[in-house]
Amino acid sequence: MKQSRKSLPKRHSSLEERLSRARRSRAVADAKFRARQAQGKLRRFVSANFRKDEVIASLALRRGECNRCGACCEILFKCPFLKKHKDGTTTCGIYEDRPNVCRLFPIDKRDLQEVNGSCSFYFIEKPVKLEKAS
Repeated sequence: MKQSRKSLPKRHSSLEERLSRARRSRAVADAKFRARQAQGKLRRFVSANFRKDEVIASLALRRGECNRCGACCEILFKCPFLKKHKDGTTTCGIYEDRPNVCRLFPIDKRDLQEVNGSCSFYFIEKPVKLEKAS
């Protein structure tokens, strides 16, 4: 008995179906990324304002300097005080009065996964203890 063409499973989906699946997949990935960013913003706010000892310990592991990419100022939304320049650098319009959350970014390694850019900060596993020279 021969199966009709309609009852056979489709082996190849159409280009439109594949594009639609790819768009949905990107939308889901983007939503997950945005949710992680929102959770990170809340975590950083709580840490910077209520868990100062943990922040101090975490910042002891942070190395590097700000490369002025502005990626941290565009997590979830673009900060209204972020000024972009033609040479690709950015500056903060309220640098001297910026909030602690901004001053301390990144607080830990998880924060670096939330930026869309190339943050030049990095974290070491444990602080290096210097011995006295003999």
